[in-house]
Amino acid sequence: MVILMKIEKINDNMLKVTISIDDLEERNIDLDTWSYNSPATQKLFVDMMELAEIQFGFCVSGSEICVEAAPDSDEGFVIIITKLDEDEEFESIEKYIKNRFKKADLKAKKKNSSICSSILIYCFNNFDDLCLLSQRLIRIYTGESTLYRLREAYYLLLTKNSWSVDNCNSFELILNEFGDKITNVSFYEGYLNEYAEKIIEYDAVETLYDYFC
Repeated sequence: MVILMKIEKINDNMLKVTISIDDLEERNIDLDTWSYNSPATQKLFVDMMELAEIQFGFCVSGSEICVEAAPDSDEGFVIIITKLDEDEEFESIEKYIKNRFKKADLKAKKKNSSICSSILIYCFNNFDDLCLLSQRLIRIYTGESTLYRLREAYYLLLTKNSWSVDNCNSFELILNEFGDKITNVSFYEGYLNEYAEKIIEYDAVETLYDYFC
């Protein structure tokens, strides 16, 4: 199950972000110890802002913002982000989430949730790097690989549960020579499926090698 927050632009100064309990679970955010100062929570907020800028050109750099939370359904809540002149606290979100989602609820949710496939995602700035990479991988990697294009970048997804690689450390070293590793794979997998163009499905490494090398 791929979890993806939903972002809507209300107007030039306001966003609505819908987040479910599964979004938090996927990011290993502990609801009992929720704090804006935690790396996971800050990463969640950064991802919100990055997506908002990509999708809508909504940039908060240099602006003060007000962040408020409100119930959406039994499965989640919404965050309203407003650009304004006065500084506001993130505490309203922190308090709301702690009160709405308890640790017991999260544990129950985990029992019923399906497990996402483990994957690697790498980003490449140009197509030539992908072709060069395929020459290095073709003899050492057999497994599913999917290629996406989003704006000017290419994203290669490699499915771990279908890997056949003799040395995984060497394998990732080769990947790092040509591309940048994406760390938040659950988030990006859903985002790419939603917004990116799927160029090659299942056998991207082999196809790149066969047709472009």
